[in-house]
Amino acid sequence: MKLHRLLTFAASAGLALALSQAATAADYPTKSIELICSMSAGGDSDFNAREIAKYLTQELGQSVVVTNITGGGSAVATDEFIHSPNDGYRLYMNHSSLHSATAFGISEYAWYDMEPIDIFGRGTGEVIVVASDFPATDVKGLIEEAKKNPGKYRFGYNAGATSHYLAVSLANEGAVFNNVSTGSAADRVVGLKGGHLDVIVAGIPNIIDYVKTGEFKILGNCASMRSPFYPDISTLIEQGYNISFDPTYVLYAVKGTDPAIIAKLDAAVKKIVSENKEYAAEIEKAFQQSPYYEDTAKTKETLKVQLDKFMAVKDQLRAGFSKK
Repeated sequence: MKLHRLLTFAASAGLALALSQAATAADYPTKSIELICSMSAGGDSDFNAREIAKYLTQELGQSVVVTNITGGGSAVATDEFIHSPNDGYRLYMNHSSLHSATAFGISEYAWYDMEPIDIFGRGTGEVIVVASDFPATDVKGLIEEAKKNPGKYRFGYNAGATSHYLAVSLANEGAVFNNVSTGSAADRVVGLKGGHLDVIVAGIPNIIDYVKTGEFKILGNCASMRSPFYPDISTLIEQGYNISFDPTYVLYAVKGTDPAIIAKLDAAVKKIVSENKEYAAEIEKAFQQSPYYEDTAKTKETLKVQLDKFMAVKDQLRAGFSKK
């Protein structure tokens, strides 16, 4: 009899918890939401975080406020987010830097330690850039120059970030650079303009004005496909090198967040990206982006492929720039 009462109580308690969770998800959100951006203010990542936050505020009826937490190639922001409550009131945005930080070993966490909501955007791609008088016009020429003059050319990179992955990838092709840890893409642009660096990688919008004035030239796009806004810039893959990383902006919830809350957030993002013409016009004007979206299931597949690419060179990322 006692066992029967115990089972009945347990079943009732379980039902009550399920009903409570369902009510919570149905009412969500009832207060403001914080969106952590792992990149500094002013760049394309920060812009995309603020754009999606602005329109999520409209869709959800509660303020979505962006907080920038930088450092450690996004590892600081990831660690801060991972330990947050899983109630849906703290979200996170990152891109390929999450994978490079995992592979580099500066972060003990990976994408699967969070709950991916969706991919809500895609940048124009990061490109390899040199001064206009550099003696190469493509990646093959760059590698040949770096082979003939080992250590002569200064390659700017951010330790643990995608630029670090590129430096290792080019080293695997035989290029021997004087690799210089410089910090952000903005710092690298300043370094190239000032003559302190010879080769950098940066987002197209960050350097396109210098290309137009004839100060810089682009040797190749590191994305897996050409940007529709810059169709004349070929990818490294098209140039014969199996090197790519895509600037996909990913929205995450804390691990263990109610799937119904994940679904509600995903539906709101999908509506913004797929239907909101004002949003589309703003991302095109600011960073020459086209609306791009992948649902939760597809996002998980993409993230696995992306991380595998970085983990394939994790030993070199952690050891330095020696050739295979």
